[in-house]
Amino acid sequence: MRPINKARWIIVITLAAIVVAGLLSADKIHDYYIKSKLEPQVELDRAYKNMAAVTSYKYSLLSTFTVEERKEVISEVQGEKQDGNTHIKGEMVNTPVDIYYIDRTIYNYDSFANKWLVIPSNTSNSEELLISELNPLSNFRFKQVSTVEKLGFEVIDGTECLLVKCEPSVENQLLETMWKDFEYNFWIDFHKGLIKQAQLKATNKKMTDTKLNVRVKFFDLNKKIKIQAPDTTVKN
Repeated sequence: MRPINKARWIIVITLAAIVVAGLLSADKIHDYYIKSKLEPQVELDRAYKNMAAVTSYKYSLLSTFTVEERKEVISEVQGEKQDGNTHIKGEMVNTPVDIYYIDRTIYNYDSFANKWLVIPSNTSNSEELLISELNPLSNFRFKQVSTVEKLGFEVIDGTECLLVKCEPSVENQLLETMWKDFEYNFWIDFHKGLIKQAQLKATNKKMTDTKLNVRVKFFDLNKKIKIQAPDTTVKN
């Protein structure tokens, strides 16, 4: 077999490069086309509906307020939910927290007494306890959304997301009582129709120089998560 000469090798390599470049360009064109067709209101409605149907997930939540440029942390927790059961761990108002909510019972670890407190509840719904850290989605429920604005695209934990903004009227008693001028940002995994990250900003009704900021990230949506009540006879 005759060896391929140098000139022929150059031609083959050049043609291969052209083909690869063409395929990459085609992928980019297709990706651009898909993203250009995304309607922010439609994508938010779809993600909102899908999140309501999610049965289990993990999340991180950071809640802060700012007064005259001074930032204070309200809560910073890691949480997990499985059906109606919830577990959070972190800090709230500079105090360590480790809380389970399972089958109408609250298990709260008292780090000062070094023991678990078991508190029966008369509700089967964690959000009725008015602790948004136990149900982060309760911060993102609306009565009405007039306009949803498309801000662009950002990568969150390796996933390219559609970033949208809206200024709705909220459906949350605790938020409505204290705050106004709500502004929301959502990072939507537009391939799966799920929310990867959400943020709300608001202004205090009585002290307008006080601003609220809540940011939540969601992980492991619909993956298997097992939450069990702690052994209250054992110290943490």
